[in-house]
Amino acid sequence: MPLPSPVSSAPAHPLPSTSSSPGHPEVECGIGDWDKLLYGNHRFVIEVGTTHTHTEGAEAAGRAHRVVLPWRRQDPEPATVEVIVVSARSGGRVRNLTVEQATRESGTLVFEAIDGAGIYFVYYLPYAMLGKPHYPQAQYLPRRPAADPAWAAAVGGSAWAPERGLPRAEVLRYEAASERDSFAPMNFTASAIELESLHARHPGEAFLVFPEDRLNPVSMRADLPAHWVINGPSDTFRAAAEPGEDYVVQLGLYAQRDLAGLSVEVASASGGHCINTDGVDRLGRPWHRTLDVPAGTVLALFVILPIPKHAAGTTHYASITVSATGNPARNVEVALDVLPEEEADPVVSAGGFGEPRYLRRLAWLDSAVAQDSELVAPFTAVTLDESARTLGILGRTLQLTESGLPAQITSTFTAAVTSTEGPAVELLSAPIRLDVDGVKWTHSPLEFKREGPARISWRSRWTGRAGQSTAMSLELKGVLDADGTVTYGLRLTPGSTFAADDVGLQLALHRAAVPFAMGLGVPGGRRPETLNWTWDVATRNQDSLWLGGVNAGLQLALRDGSYERPLNTNFYREKPLVEPASWANRQGSTVGGGVTLRTVGDDVMVRASSGARTLEAGKPLDFDFRLLLTPFKPIQPGKHLGKRYFHEPANPSEIKAAGATVVNIHHATAPAPYINDPLLSAERLRKYVAACHQKGLKAKIYNTVRELTFHSPELLPLLQLDHEIFSDGPGAGHIWLQEHAGSGYVSAWFAPNVEDIAVVTTGESRWENFYVRSLQELAMGDDGIDGIYLDDIAYDRHAMLRVRKVLERACATRGVVGPEIDLHSANQFTAHDGYASSANLYMEQLPYVDRLWLGEYFDYDNTDPDYWLVELSGIPFGLMGEMLEGGGNPWRGMVFGMTGRAPAVDNRPLWEFWAATGLEGAQMRGFWDPQSPVRTSHPDVLATTWLTERGMVVALASWAGQTEDVTLIFDDDALTAGASGAAATGRHIEAPPIRGYQPAAEYAPGQSIAIEPQRGLLLWIGF
Repeated sequence: MPLPSPVSSAPAHPLPSTSSSPGHPEVECGIGDWDKLLYGNHRFVIEVGTTHTHTEGAEAAGRAHRVVLPWRRQDPEPATVEVIVVSARSGGRVRNLTVEQATRESGTLVFEAIDGAGIYFVYYLPYAMLGKPHYPQAQYLPRRPAADPAWAAAVGGSAWAPERGLPRAEVLRYEAASERDSFAPMNFTASAIELESLHARHPGEAFLVFPEDRLNPVSMRADLPAHWVINGPSDTFRAAAEPGEDYVVQLGLYAQRDLAGLSVEVASASGGHCINTDGVDRLGRPWHRTLDVPAGTVLALFVILPIPKHAAGTTHYASITVSATGNPARNVEVALDVLPEEEADPVVSAGGFGEPRYLRRLAWLDSAVAQDSELVAPFTAVTLDESARTLGILGRTLQLTESGLPAQITSTFTAAVTSTEGPAVELLSAPIRLDVDGVKWTHSPLEFKREGPARISWRSRWTGRAGQSTAMSLELKGVLDADGTVTYGLRLTPGSTFAADDVGLQLALHRAAVPFAMGLGVPGGRRPETLNWTWDVATRNQDSLWLGGVNAGLQLALRDGSYERPLNTNFYREKPLVEPASWANRQGSTVGGGVTLRTVGDDVMVRASSGARTLEAGKPLDFDFRLLLTPFKPIQPGKHLGKRYFHEPANPSEIKAAGATVVNIHHATAPAPYINDPLLSAERLRKYVAACHQKGLKAKIYNTVRELTFHSPELLPLLQLDHEIFSDGPGAGHIWLQEHAGSGYVSAWFAPNVEDIAVVTTGESRWENFYVRSLQELAMGDDGIDGIYLDDIAYDRHAMLRVRKVLERACATRGVVGPEIDLHSANQFTAHDGYASSANLYMEQLPYVDRLWLGEYFDYDNTDPDYWLVELSGIPFGLMGEMLEGGGNPWRGMVFGMTGRAPAVDNRPLWEFWAATGLEGAQMRGFWDPQSPVRTSHPDVLATTWLTERGMVVALASWAGQTEDVTLIFDDDALTAGASGAAATGRHIEAPPIRGYQPAAEYAPGQSIAIEPQRGLLLWIGF
């Protein structure tokens, strides 16, 4: 199809530049080199010619010059911001300086040319970095007049005849401190006169469209780039493209009137769509929305055009139609000149994304990688006995009532949590029920559906009646996943208006089965006898309660259809929980809903109530809830001890020599400098991973979605997606964000050593698709990563499962065991995090995690063993952990198989002891196990035992308040069962020397052993 001339008068040409845009309408643009923390990111280079001497006034006044800077600013109050002038010759700062005028369009300065003729630099946006080092809040320096009053009076009055004026300095060019800091070409604003001219040329048009090179992502939302206004909108776009790439066409839309129902249609032989309005959501479903754009604002639209490989050497055409309700549509005709094969990028032709700055990775927002119901290790297929209404998963069974709610939950995990071959432990003392103020229910037969080996769902319909006239219905949808997640959707619809005293979910559990609790304001540890809790989402990140023992438990989480995952880790209050309308039952400033726990005889009664309310006819309420059945999987103590971690990408030979087997590559390091986008340094990362593999080391990468580096070229485009990817917030933060991202974001981590700035994401969006696809890219090939290190988790279990699948499948393709996924979390039981225990907050992801690092701000010295077991160790949930804050407590840690983080903590002495005693092949029996073969004579000095063929290691740790003399108590039956028939009661007891842990000592059988408070010993007892 023939096209008019392209958007730019410059001819189309090959990559990397695809169309031309002037950097600044009046002056050249460049990059300079200076201390931007002293002067800011932007300056104008000006030149002073030969100075004319005047007999009137002082000598300084005779060196005065005027300059007009066409700065075209977007900051709202230029007159309040400091201006600094520096001589290029001497580096001296000009003190005699006045600002005659400072508008957003230009600034007029009068300054003293202190070194006479030559070059001067005008820094017009200097700033100060305030706040915390890693969470800065930058502010422009306020205007502080420093000129000598006599000089200012002289240049402003009697020293100069008004008709003669001051000599003018010439503006040579604009410079930025780096390419990333530069305002060219997208952040120089149009003048008021230019805007008036644009409006006059396009009267009555609701919106205008400005095609723009993808290398120049739109930044400003309330201002128009000057070159758009000067050149005008266009209905054509022409550029060069690679065969096989996902080409991104960027259209800048300027709304001259309020727009509603904005949509984008793409006509192309190879398809295409606009990511602002269409795509695939994070659950793999088609996604579509229309947009509203307020008058006077700018919105960037990004259209993905797949370019077939066979199109090499041809021109690919597309037509993009932008429509808004009640307004004429606008068409943009696109012609992409596809490079011939011999000139094409082989990486892109082979299916790679090539240079990230070309934005091809935006197509990953539609990725469907790992969207299936297949199994991951170690989980087994869900079984179903339909006649008994019983479903089975790894180590657990779920029996249903005829209503579809749980009748019984059973666990066969052993007390050591190392096997699923133990005796059955039943949790429920009565079936779970939903009570609606005396309503009597009848139920349709359950309808089961197998959705894959990892999932079975069921449905039922309830019909109820209260009294003679009030009828209502309830739709139940239940799902059991192979990991132990039970999801219920209960939609209650009254047939007539009904005043109910309560709608409540009732659970009754065996008291002996649930000695521990965590959640709803209860720190992990011993279960309270009573609990009274109400909803307060503004300050508390609480909607779930875990009750259980080490080898059987459940977490109850209360939801409705409006649930969105909140932000966490310092940012909870920026996006708190969405209160469930059903369970909370808010009426004005009060809520009727809450949770109570009561211990009654041998039962623990839990009731989630919504309180008194009027159920209105025909208005459904969603009383959804989720159960997590714990533990999720058996722990593997030997494997845990065999994975010895090193948290620094040092020389692989040195890491190997230190005794580690796995290296965690953190961000802000040479292989991965930028947070949560390690593909930006993919080549360096792969070389380092390959070097680790050559030394027999596993290599894992820090990579989450909680925040994203500003080095990602996609950041500015993603900010255009109406807070789908990035959370709305107060803005500010680092100066780059203020100058380029504008407002409406939450600023995050700043790593000054690599100058990395981040923005907080929403957690649940199409960014999940991008993230999973990027992990696939990182893990593929022999030099692919072996896993990931998660610094808190901003996504749900659906995303976590996809992550596990994509990494597990990548490991399988290269024939290695894996992956390894770590979870680190700071203690979130704090006011700014909403008093949420980390293990409870992330319990839904724990089935797919291999190791916990809990973490900063946890107290290892002043908390009891129950807290350690439930809140820190991970053992009741089927995994093991490590310590972080202050290096942890190594003696208490060893009772749970936990150590501190190397190299900050030197674990080599412990690792050498493990190797010498064969712990990596031993059976672990913790103090929590009734069959533990060794105990002590004091209840506050606890013992965990590792049984080997040659003997056993006993870890002792004290929670007593003073030094205690204890003796060891042996269970010969447990020893016989666990150590090839050997007994230890008469054996010699040795405390081998372990540097930094304990001196050498020997003990006779029955001899007392002194254990200091907060310390312990590692004992070897040979058979």
